[in-house]
Amino acid sequence: MAADVPQDRATLHRALRDLRIHQLELEQQNIALRETQRALEISRDRYAELYDRAPVGYCTLDALGVITEINLTAATLFGVPRERLLGTSLARRLPNGQRPALRDLLRRVAATGEHQWAEVAMIRQPGDEALHLRLDCDLARADEGVHYQCALLDITEPRRLLDQLRERERQLQRLAHQDPLTGLPNRLVFDDRLSQAILQSRRSGRKVAVLFVDLDRFKEINDTHGHAAGDEILKQVSARLTGHLRSGDTLSRFGGDEFTLLIANLGASRDAAIVAEKLLHTLGQPYQIGGQTIPLTISVGISLAPDDGHDVDELLTKADTAMYLAKRSGRDGYRFYTTGMTESICERMAMEQELRQAAPNGELRLHYQPQLALDTRRWVGIEALVRWQHPRLGLLPPPRFLPLAEETGLIQEIDTWVLRTACAQRKRWQGDGLADEIRMTVNVSNRLLKRPAFIGELGTLLGSLELDPRQLRLEITETAIMAHPSESAVVVSELRDLGIAIAIDGSRASFSSLGCLRGLPVTWLKIDRSFIANLPESDRDGAIARAILALGQSLGLDVIALGVETKRQERFLNEQGCTLGQGFLYSAPIPAEKLAGELAALGA
Repeated sequence: MAADVPQDRATLHRALRDLRIHQLELEQQNIALRETQRALEISRDRYAELYDRAPVGYCTLDALGVITEINLTAATLFGVPRERLLGTSLARRLPNGQRPALRDLLRRVAATGEHQWAEVAMIRQPGDEALHLRLDCDLARADEGVHYQCALLDITEPRRLLDQLRERERQLQRLAHQDPLTGLPNRLVFDDRLSQAILQSRRSGRKVAVLFVDLDRFKEINDTHGHAAGDEILKQVSARLTGHLRSGDTLSRFGGDEFTLLIANLGASRDAAIVAEKLLHTLGQPYQIGGQTIPLTISVGISLAPDDGHDVDELLTKADTAMYLAKRSGRDGYRFYTTGMTESICERMAMEQELRQAAPNGELRLHYQPQLALDTRRWVGIEALVRWQHPRLGLLPPPRFLPLAEETGLIQEIDTWVLRTACAQRKRWQGDGLADEIRMTVNVSNRLLKRPAFIGELGTLLGSLELDPRQLRLEITETAIMAHPSESAVVVSELRDLGIAIAIDGSRASFSSLGCLRGLPVTWLKIDRSFIANLPESDRDGAIARAILALGQSLGLDVIALGVETKRQERFLNEQGCTLGQGFLYSAPIPAEKLAGELAALGA
């Protein structure tokens, strides 16, 4: 028995040791389990935070579309706390008009078991901008049954950018086919429709008319009233033209002041003429721009298919040619194309190119005509009148080329040459003993008068020639002054301050507008030669001459009569109180070298 006791003790010690080892292993396992649990909790928290803070909204719906889970991002999109969203239907968060889209999405997912998506819009608060969402939905099955896992993405900004891109594409499309100022079809569209109309005309046997419409003296309107006023007139012209369109007609703006009108299915040429006459009347009514009344006329050229051709470019060219002939015939009218017109237009184009080279090539000439006191025949002035020594046509008077110069804008270059040449000649005559009080009269166009640097350039010219400004008189048209009275008054005053005298050509003026010259530093008023030619026989012209003389006297102006050719005209003018005259009765316009003899003979 005694021998068994140590053996039992040894067994007990081993058991206790094994127990301690097992206990240590259990403690290590518990530590590992706790660490694993802590890691799982951290992971779960991180997942929950990532789930809540993800840039995409997530929610889980049961089979009835009720929200069972939702992250903070999705709750923020709806603008409702998450607690209030759980257990509610997702459809309730959408406007009534958007709910069918959600129901259709869930139906498609349930039917196919595949991923589906839809777009919906919602407004979180009254007055808020619409929020556009993309819903991506998948089907999930679990022990508790079928449910839907949905991702919600805010696509409001991408959609807005996409809408902007689409609008920009539409604008570019419009620019490709429409005139940006008037919204009318451009030439690309017009050419296509004209081509179709020509084909239809061949099948039907009826005519197609092309009307080329150009605004008369539109450059003068731009120069006088500014480009903003010009643009407004173009818009009003477009509106008036549009009011005369039939359903099958096409109106287009080619650019500048040119419009084209396509009239299809015409029975006879006279129908196009009727349309042209209506356009002349409609567009000829005055335009109200910025509190000012602006008169305007148009010139219209007409070509017809099949009479004048079957080609788009050919019909447009011939209508354009007819329009230019309408302008050359006095404007404010229309012309049909005829076979002889092309040659005339080619001649005009050649004349324009030659006129551009007239000053550089030294082809311009100045002739001078004295201006006299009617009672003493003493010279009081000399007018410089431009001529063109054309290389083919000889010496051309102003009416042969100045209208073309005004139309093309070359008048400014010609005016500058005339002013410089005339001032230089006056300086030479000063050395020859010409009296200082005899001023050189030079016509100045509206274009030159409006040039901002004009006064400075004129002062520089006079200084370089050492010419006394009191030996110069500038002739300005009344229309140039009345177009912008305040601005013109400043320019005229600056010229007066330089010592330069001002004469007004009132040949195109009304008496009411001439009365507005009161207060301007003007010294001379001209009676146009058209009112002198039939004196004293014409009672009408006599009445006009007397009225202009009375007006000049009331304004304190000296009145000079142009185109005095007979003693009877001179006597009539003297009797009516006219003190100054100019015309062939005294001297024709002659070159400077011939005028020297006249100066000596008349004792100027």
